[in-house]
Amino acid sequence: MIKVLKAGLYSSIQDLGRSPLQPIGVPMGGAMDRESAQNANALLENAPEAAVLEITMTGPVLAFTENAWVAFSGAVFPIYLDQNKIANNTPIWVKAGQELRFGTLEKGVRLYMAIKGGFLSDILLGSRSMQTHLSPMIKLEKGMVLPHATGQKDQAIILEKKSNTPLDAKKILAFQGPEFQDLDVSQQREISQQIFKVSNLNNRMAYQLLPPVNPFEKTQLTGPVLPGTVQITPAGNLMILMREAQTTGGYPRILQLTAESINALAQLKTGDTFRIKILSLN
Repeated sequence: MIKVLKAGLYSSIQDLGRSPLQPIGVPMGGAMDRESAQNANALLENAPEAAVLEITMTGPVLAFTENAWVAFSGAVFPIYLDQNKIANNTPIWVKAGQELRFGTLEKGVRLYMAIKGGFLSDILLGSRSMQTHLSPMIKLEKGMVLPHATGQKDQAIILEKKSNTPLDAKKILAFQGPEFQDLDVSQQREISQQIFKVSNLNNRMAYQLLPPVNPFEKTQLTGPVLPGTVQITPAGNLMILMREAQTTGGYPRILQLTAESINALAQLKTGDTFRIKILSLN
């Protein structure tokens, strides 16, 4: 077991989410940066879908009551096991009685901590992910206990690898969405040339960008949306849907981020800037 001595800003258990249930209206959820989450699991030879701890902006303080192998991937924090600094992207052996804590975030937004065998929190609708409006808890709280498999020291895990997700992406890649051609040429050009900034309205559900582009009004029926769908409001605000996005929406869907760019956006914070590169469908 792991005892949560301090919870951090927003630490939560995540796996790859509930994508099979999207057709019946259940948001996907799961790790915001899937590449980094899966990389942390790969370092411990876990299955890609094993549950990990997603640490956002400020890390928790964790006390181990059992031995375990752990590994970290994603954002850059100073990480301390008792008083010893440890590294990202390599397996670490933790003994019962040791404490894990994190220093001040240096780069990126979200760090993923895998544990050999995965975290063993309750399964709800096919996933262990904590999720708004669905799971009883949406993030760690002080005093919680996190169950996991007990590691064995003779599991000689010597892998070293890094996530491919950039922590300071300056270019986000997207394909044209179903309503992209409803924009006029000047609006399309504006979106491809504008330097956008992540506004303070960003969370696991969506990121709103600044500045707004030219207003765009279109009456349409509500349609299906996915993580990575870029919608535009009548006022010209661009909203990029993230992992806990709703499954349908009424605003025009002008772009769809690539899978890699969803991961990259998840590592950008309020005030970070980037351009959108619109890819050809051919």
